[in-house]
Amino acid sequence: MQTTQTISESQVDVALASIFASGDPIVKEAYSDFDTPTKAFPTLESLRADIDYTPGQKRKFFYYSIYFPAANGFVLEKRIELKPGAVKNHTHRFCQEGWGLIFLQITFAQPGTVECRVAVNSETRANNWAETLDRLGNPDQWDWAEIKSHAGRLIRIVRKLAKQQAEHGEGGKASPATS
Repeated sequence: MQTTQTISESQVDVALASIFASGDPIVKEAYSDFDTPTKAFPTLESLRADIDYTPGQKRKFFYYSIYFPAANGFVLEKRIELKPGAVKNHTHRFCQEGWGLIFLQITFAQPGTVECRVAVNSETRANNWAETLDRLGNPDQWDWAEIKSHAGRLIRIVRKLAKQQAEHGEGGKASPATS
């Protein structure tokens, strides 16, 4: 399951709020900064603060993993060793891995708009890759109905926001003159 949609910057908060609207998600950076563990965002406010984008700033891409403990499964914080000298003064970074993790990418591309991508493995894909990626454990440990529920809700919300953006422009709401 996945979708990539363009929404307005003002709609990002609605997408983020939907993550915390159901269940008790554990939201972390999908990939850490160099030489540090992945940061966790236990609240909507902490996640909002991380995506405090100002036009012109260097960082435009934000990437998160979302885990719902009710989905069970196994989540691994994998250490990635960097090739010596590849990144000056840095040796490693971390990433989040797990068959049932939901990934959210937010990219500030054009002024006023954001590309929003939501992706999650399917049970079939996880089973097909289980032997190759055995470090992630058995996909049967995951409650796939729970994953589909949470991922599907986030995908529906992002698609709805994109439709509003396309129909009504900035903010996704029609002005009284065009309603």
